[in-house]
Amino acid sequence: MRVLILGANGFTARYLIQHLKQNFNDEIYCSSLRPGDSASWLVCDLTVQKDVDSLMAEVRPQQVYQLAGSFTNHYETDYLSNVVTSRNVLESIVKTWTNCRVLLVGSSAEYGSVKREDNPVTEDHPLNPRSVYGLTKAYQTLMMLFYHKVHGCNVVMARPFNLLGPGLSTRLFVGSLYQQIDAYKVGRISKIVLGNLRHRRDYIDVKQAVAYYELIMSRGRAGEAYNVGSGTGMVINDLLIKIMSEHGISMDVIEERPYTDANKVDIKDLIASVAKIQSLQNQPQHDSI
Repeated sequence: MRVLILGANGFTARYLIQHLKQNFNDEIYCSSLRPGDSASWLVCDLTVQKDVDSLMAEVRPQQVYQLAGSFTNHYETDYLSNVVTSRNVLESIVKTWTNCRVLLVGSSAEYGSVKREDNPVTEDHPLNPRSVYGLTKAYQTLMMLFYHKVHGCNVVMARPFNLLGPGLSTRLFVGSLYQQIDAYKVGRISKIVLGNLRHRRDYIDVKQAVAYYELIMSRGRAGEAYNVGSGTGMVINDLLIKIMSEHGISMDVIEERPYTDANKVDIKDLIASVAKIQSLQNQPQHDSI
C-alpha cells in the first residue's frame, strides 16, 4: 500500500508513522513544509494547488492521511491551514489522481456547546462550533460530504477529542501544563497558571488515537465521520492532580484564571460516544482504490 502522510512533522503524524511502520508493510511517503531525512520525505506547500497536484502525481498514493492543519484560533490562519489545504488535496484527487482514499481529521470542537444530557455525544449530533478553530473543522466536515456526494471521493473523517502524549502542543491544556511544570522546577516561574479546571473532557492516548485513524482509513464508510475518544469523561482538575502528583508538586502552586480568548467560548462537558468506531472492529476492510 502506498501511503502519503501530510503534515508529517506534526505531533499526531509522528505517532501515526511509528504505528504504521510497526504494524504494516506499507510504502510510506511523508510531506511537510520542511525537508525530512529520507528520499520518501517530500516538501510541499498544501495551500498551493499546483504543488499539491505535483505531489500527488509523484507519489500516486492509494491512501492519504491529511494531518496538516493549525489551531491558532485566528480565522485567516486556521482557514488556510485546515480548509484550503484539505480542499486542495480533494480537488487534486478529483482532477489528477482519483484512485485514492483520504482521511481528514476534524475535531470535537465542531460540536461546540453540548448539553450535559447529550453526552456522550454521537457523530450525528448537530455541529455547533464555538471557536474559530472548531468553525474551520466544521467546514472540513461539509467539504468531505460535498466531495463524496458530488465527486464520488473516497473520503472519511476522524473526529478526535483530547489527546494525551509526550510532545503535545503547548497551546493545549496538557502541553501547557507540562511546559509550566518544567519552568517551575528550574525556578523560572513561581505559579502554574491554568484556565477552568471544573469541566469534564474526554482524553485518549495519542497511540490509541492513531490506531483508530488507521482503523477508520481501512474500514470506515466513505462520507462519514467517526469520533476518536475514550468514551469516558474526566474532570480536568482530576487529571491535573494526577500529573502534579507524578511530578511531586503541590497543588498550592496552581492559579486558576478565567478564559479570555475572544475567539472561543469555554465549553463545559464534552465526552465522545465511541460506539460507532468500536463497531468498525467487526467491519470488512474497504478498498483504497
